[in-house]
Amino acid sequence: MPSWNIHIAHAERLLKGGGSVARAVRDGNAFLFGNLIPDIYVGYMVPGVVRPVPYRVTHFAKPEHIPKPRAGEFFDAYVLPLARECGLLDALGDDCATGGGVGAPGFASGFVGADSDRAPVGPTGSAAAGGPVLELPWQVPASLAAEVAHVSPAHTPTFEWDFDVAQTAACQREAFATSRRALSRDELRRSLFDMVLGTWVHLLADCTWNQAVSDLLDARGEQPSRDFRIKKQGDFDLFGKSLELDLMPRLTPQLIEVAAAFPQYEIDAASVSATCAIAHETVRTNHPVAGAAYRLLDEEFFNRVFAEVNARAEREMEYAGSR
Repeated sequence: MPSWNIHIAHAERLLKGGGSVARAVRDGNAFLFGNLIPDIYVGYMVPGVVRPVPYRVTHFAKPEHIPKPRAGEFFDAYVLPLARECGLLDALGDDCATGGGVGAPGFASGFVGADSDRAPVGPTGSAAAGGPVLELPWQVPASLAAEVAHVSPAHTPTFEWDFDVAQTAACQREAFATSRRALSRDELRRSLFDMVLGTWVHLLADCTWNQAVSDLLDARGEQPSRDFRIKKQGDFDLFGKSLELDLMPRLTPQLIEVAAAFPQYEIDAASVSATCAIAHETVRTNHPVAGAAYRLLDEEFFNRVFAEVNARAEREMEYAGSR
């Protein structure tokens, strides 16, 4: 299965690519977080899950050795209804369901983008004159590059800023509280659309990657086995480490509010916080290395399928609404 560094890389490249997915997204933070949602309550990635949710539920998939999430079913159940509620679809009939297939109908000219009010993506924060304060619109994901530029000066010998370390926790609470603002119904629904769109991309990625692995097994005349699974996952881990990453979901009151309204199931605030922390550590420790020694798959396979996932997401968004 694709690991979170692969899912984050898919989301980051889609957001920065300027294609049909990026044009659809206004809240990049919700979109990026949505790309991790299906794995949150499965129980392997996020600690402290009291009642794990079966993979077949979180991923819309049959329980099999190499499951293929039904991304189209999720799209029809959650993405399209929210797109209609938000007024993002122009003259869209009830028969526009994607079905999840390659080349399926999609938004096309029926999609109304959000270029006029989309928050910027990437390192846009800057240090304020009175101290190291990083201020970002609530829709903007965190950026490792911006974070390093923000934090590093505080640890240089020439850094001067009077502060009381006993007030550190209070400063954190104040910064979080200052950014707290109840979302209007329209803002909530619009960010929720971006979140479920990200979740759809996760399911589409899992389906595409797993189908590619199944096709490879069939071509080799092999069956799924423990040895195959260990080697495959090891190769996926190596590939994930080869990807340049910068963006990560940023914990904000607005993200917590939107996640609580996730239509498939509510996501609690503690799990949102843990997910953001794990994503941060995933990006921070993802140091690309050249010449990965794959044991089962190869560089051509990974580069081809990675490109196919993003091309498929762009294509299905581009064509989702026209027959």
